[in-house]
Amino acid sequence: MKLPYDAVTFDCFGTLVDWKLGQERVLEQFPSLRGQESSIGALIEARGVAERELESGPWMPYQEVLAESIGLACERVLEVELTPAEKRAFAAGQLGWPTFPDSQPALARLAAAVPIGLLSNCDAQTLRLAAHKHFRGVPVALFVSSEEVRSYKPAHSHWGAALAALGMPAERVLHVSFTREYDLDSAHQLGFSLGFVARYKTAQPVDLPIAVAAADVAGLVQKILTPA
Repeated sequence: MKLPYDAVTFDCFGTLVDWKLGQERVLEQFPSLRGQESSIGALIEARGVAERELESGPWMPYQEVLAESIGLACERVLEVELTPAEKRAFAAGQLGWPTFPDSQPALARLAAAVPIGLLSNCDAQTLRLAAHKHFRGVPVALFVSSEEVRSYKPAHSHWGAALAALGMPAERVLHVSFTREYDLDSAHQLGFSLGFVARYKTAQPVDLPIAVAAADVAGLVQKILTPA
């Protein structure tokens, strides 16, 4: 049976890896934030804002973006200055962020049928190490990191690099993410087919032509492999 797509690409952190839980676990260990556990959710939200600000400027490695953005978030939300060691530890902790339980088995099932790729704003080594650690045994055909394209999503460079490597029309590639801000809007603008996963109970964008949608990656893969 011919599948509706010739390749499937995924946003990694947030769609396959639980970036919120991962950040929470790291921040809970910081001496500077002791007694501030109730503010960790607000810190994560503020860090996301700071991250987008940093990524809109001259390119810098994502490890630096992580370290600087959590420092800015703590200053803005709590007026707390993290130590340099804490900021470095936060950035280094990315590899310890856990995957969603359904991600690895679902990717393994999908990769047996169609090439899959990972598109991420993280550094090149982090992306490959995360795949080796979390998705062991899953053949990943394509990696595109911010370090390799010297650009951050939602800029179009990640998807352009993916198409160049895959050598196929954009409409034959399904790009999967939980976020329109970083992924789905840009993928749509470039002609990709769109897959949506409702991580963190995110609402499905009603104004985008979502081809496949599910509550998790396992459900999405089931729909891809058994099209109506």
